[in-house]
Amino acid sequence: MVPVRPDPPRRPAAAAVVAAALALGGCGSSGDADTTTVTVDAPAPERPTELPTFDPSTTVGDYAPGFPLDLLAAPEDATVLASSARPTDGGLVEVTLNLASPRSAQQVIDDLAARLAKAGFSESEASTVTGLTAQTAFSRVTRRKGGPRVESLFVGVLDDGDRRLATISGSVAAPG
Repeated sequence: MVPVRPDPPRRPAAAAVVAAALALGGCGSSGDADTTTVTVDAPAPERPTELPTFDPSTTVGDYAPGFPLDLLAAPEDATVLASSARPTDGGLVEVTLNLASPRSAQQVIDDLAARLAKAGFSESEASTVTGLTAQTAFSRVTRRKGGPRVESLFVGVLDDGDRRLATISGSVAAPG
């Protein structure tokens, strides 16, 4: 009796890959065979995404015109990444300051808190459920003829390795 060998396991995926490579490469089994060119329609390239337009009140790498430097200037060892200052009705300016600092998150907040306290702002804790390293909020109410004016600032600090990225945003009285 002749021993029966089991069939080798089939590998359909490998066979399909080899067949596709031969077909796409134009290879035939014989040098006299016609070669077939397979063309594959590539999807049309996507239109590049347009960059967002920035508010004209935004300045990158420096302070925007009308930014309240007396109140919100960055510490000397910080780098201003961007800022904005947009006047609103009622004598307020909507501001944003983004900076990078080698100081700790708490030092960034403490420096700003000291300056804002001298200017009459009160600190109140912001929500503690965020992805930020530290955050806080400040507000100041001033009485004036047309009624009270409320100024508010939010400060968020994110630890980014050797530096902290801070964002200060809100509404404050227009300079001057």
